[in-house]
Amino acid sequence: MWRGHQAVQSSAQRWLLRGRHQASVGNNYHHPFSSARCLGGAASYGATDKLLLQKPSIRSLLPSLVRYGDVRANNLSNPELISSHAFSTRGGKRPRVPLMRDLHSVDEVIVTAYEYLDDMSRRDISAVWARIALLMTKRQPKQRGKSSHNTGKLSFDDMEHILHKIFNDTANGIEDCNMKELAATTLGMAKIVKILRQQGKSRGEDNSRAILRRLLLSKDMKPNRELFKLFANASMDKLDQFDARHLSNLAYAYALIDHVPEFDDGSDLFDHIAMKAVEIKAEFNAQGISNATWAYATVGKPHRKLFEAIGDQVVASKHLNEFKSQNLSNTVWAYATAGVRHPKFVGKAISNTLWAYAKAGFNYPELFEKVANHIVKSDGLDRFIPQHLSNITWAYATAQVSQPKLFQRVAKAAIQRKEEFISQDVANLLWAYATMGITDKQLFLPFVPTAAKLVGTYNNQDIANMAWAYAVADVDDPTLFNAHFINKCVEKKDGFEMEALRQLYQWHLGQTKEKSKSRLPLDLQERCYDIFISEEPTVSKFQDDVVAQLSSIGLEPKEEVLMGSGYRIDAIVEVNEKTIGIEVDGPSHFIGRIIGRSMSPTGSTILKRRQVPSIDGIDLVPVPYLEWNKLGKDRKKKQEYLRKLLGLTTVESCVTACETSSIRCPKFVNSRLGNPMLRYICYESDLFAHVATQELLKMVKEHKRDETPLNPTSSSLSSKPWSWSEPRPSSSPWISVQPSSQPSLAPLDL
Repeated sequence: MWRGHQAVQSSAQRWLLRGRHQASVGNNYHHPFSSARCLGGAASYGATDKLLLQKPSIRSLLPSLVRYGDVRANNLSNPELISSHAFSTRGGKRPRVPLMRDLHSVDEVIVTAYEYLDDMSRRDISAVWARIALLMTKRQPKQRGKSSHNTGKLSFDDMEHILHKIFNDTANGIEDCNMKELAATTLGMAKIVKILRQQGKSRGEDNSRAILRRLLLSKDMKPNRELFKLFANASMDKLDQFDARHLSNLAYAYALIDHVPEFDDGSDLFDHIAMKAVEIKAEFNAQGISNATWAYATVGKPHRKLFEAIGDQVVASKHLNEFKSQNLSNTVWAYATAGVRHPKFVGKAISNTLWAYAKAGFNYPELFEKVANHIVKSDGLDRFIPQHLSNITWAYATAQVSQPKLFQRVAKAAIQRKEEFISQDVANLLWAYATMGITDKQLFLPFVPTAAKLVGTYNNQDIANMAWAYAVADVDDPTLFNAHFINKCVEKKDGFEMEALRQLYQWHLGQTKEKSKSRLPLDLQERCYDIFISEEPTVSKFQDDVVAQLSSIGLEPKEEVLMGSGYRIDAIVEVNEKTIGIEVDGPSHFIGRIIGRSMSPTGSTILKRRQVPSIDGIDLVPVPYLEWNKLGKDRKKKQEYLRKLLGLTTVESCVTACETSSIRCPKFVNSRLGNPMLRYICYESDLFAHVATQELLKMVKEHKRDETPLNPTSSSLSSKPWSWSEPRPSSSPWISVQPSSQPSLAPLDL
């Protein structure tokens, strides 16, 4: 029989009493109805425990919940618009609930659900919201001929009346849902919220959409937190009953609306879902893995134990064929985004998987390697749409995982299908290759026509990524970077984020300083420059060590020097009257820095190494961290390494040259110090200028000097070391011959 007023009142009382009981026993998951506040924010309840109707409350009681009776009693203003065929009782029996998948418009689903609401199970109600979400993404069909569910055009009040009834029934019955119905209802409503957010509010909006917007969204376009907190509380009560599929769907639903329900004990729904997921990790299939990892990466909850457990499942699988492209793509994307480091892991699945891992910041090298091998060995990439190809390369670039064969395979497929790429796909693909230091013009040049054609559709980040990528590749083409491109930058200048402005500045440097081509307007130039130089430099222990060793060999390094180009150089030194920049390149300057074995520079490093010499006119000498680490803590080895790097004459090479030469330079004198390797020193050589100062003074202190005079006419060495800043005494045994304008080639008689 039809449910009446009393049945729903009992349901409300049951929820109310449950909320009070939980509050009394200190349960952390208080039901929203345990407070004098309802989901819509406009209804309250009194001592009678009855919920009062005040629109737009979703927990309110109308005078009657008998839909069938409303129509027969003409309670609706346009009852003739509702098909009488739908109410056929066939001999007094209640009508059978239609399948939602047989309905083809949003209004048709809403009216049909209203007609049969009292006969609907919780499963039927969840199907209503899922069907509405699906149909909202499709063009609504025009009514042709007669239809068994012809809704006509309902007035706003009628549609509001109907939707409130369905909405209230959903909220009132949520505790009666099983885990499948809970996940489906939450996911359906979450999808509707996402669609309404994406489409925005517009004039002439359908009545159903306008009312759904009021029910599911706040004025600031945030999801109805009380509603989704209600669903979260109901899910917590049954979380131990959830299987892997519906657990991942529940997380996916909340990620769609970017909402993480929190509880009184400081935990949140995602914490509890993760713990449950780890327990049942063996049950997750490809779709479940994709949904779960994507959800956690999207809401910024990189739960390490969850990612490691799911990663183990992927790695343990013998084949990745069960993964659809969407699944694997989402999963790897989540790991890269979450930054999870895991030992081992086909269009959209692969790309989304990679994307999820990259975005979450979870770097799982073995998983990335396994996916890369799977793609490289596959028969073809035809099942990968351009978005998948773009997401895959973006994920590897973001996670800094080098897979040259993969990038080569994707590049060939992308070039063949370049006309199918949209603006974001082009920008992300080229950015990924440039970031990985892959600047092959055979990739960048073919994409110029496609990139130029799409300039009008780029968003701010796309513009910056694409321009920066071409700057790294040192590719310029007037058909792409022209007045139209500049105008697009000016049009969107207020929407650029800081990193995008830095990228634009580097592109602008290449255009104006290197190529003397088109430039950004002066105000945008200045803004980009200010942002580019605004980042405060950070000095690492590695840099401190290099600078200390530079000082030890007689140089005077200047640190963090701001050049005219806007770049900062780690250290500047003068060698042979020539300015040289020292770049202390730590792991972030190289690809594969997580693994720590690559010496291939990143795109940013490549661009700086090219632009600084070109624009500022100084040579850059890199000191890679891997080479420096091999020297250990041996200061002498580090100093010798820097001398060779800067082209300074070493002690050993000076001695060897002197001893093997048949012509002795008169500017070399016998030092007769305790170190036999320092028998000859030339005070006008590079060695004297840059090495001898510090080393000889040090050796004077460390070695006992020979008291036997070099020259019968010279006296013994003074007990007080000679200061190099003082005039050289003619009697100094260190220098037996005064310098002359022209060096003598006669052998020195020793």
